[in-house]
Amino acid sequence: MCHSIVSGKSKERKNEGAYPVYGSTSIIAMTDVPKYSKTNILIARVGANAGYVHIAEGEYDVSDNTLIVDIEEEYNLKYIFYYLENIGLNKFAKGGGQPLVTAGEMKKVIVSVPCRDEQNRIVDMLDKFNDICSDLSSGIPAEIEARQKQYEYYRDKLLTFRSKQNENDSFEIFRKFFT
Repeated sequence: MCHSIVSGKSKERKNEGAYPVYGSTSIIAMTDVPKYSKTNILIARVGANAGYVHIAEGEYDVSDNTLIVDIEEEYNLKYIFYYLENIGLNKFAKGGGQPLVTAGEMKKVIVSVPCRDEQNRIVDMLDKFNDICSDLSSGIPAEIEARQKQYEYYRDKLLTFRSKQNENDSFEIFRKFFT
């Protein structure tokens, strides 16, 4: 499902430059000469973060302690990213003092891949969930608003007693809401 899994080559550690140099978990330096321009999945290769997964976009370079996973176009890159992030690649790390995840080990990983439409649906759901969880300015207010509407709906149902049947329904709704 991927064209290649290779290690980055950059050993550059400059603070200035037009393009980022990605390390095992984020941008670690800058460069004026990008080596990549395709969105790729990056996997931390060495150390305590071995197995950490993230995505690089735009023009960039990659340090020598990071694997570059170049996914084929027929697959949803974010689906593969979420999948790899979920399975805990750190379990493939070898070595005690300095854990190491190798390209060879990553090539052995079996990924369950549904049809493209299902990959897209799963990615959409996970992206929305991540937005709610990570963006406190929009996620929490949206969740509060949804809970407020839910509360108002159940409150109105509970306080509307038109008949004995409706009263029984209201108590059932009350029981379901609070259990």
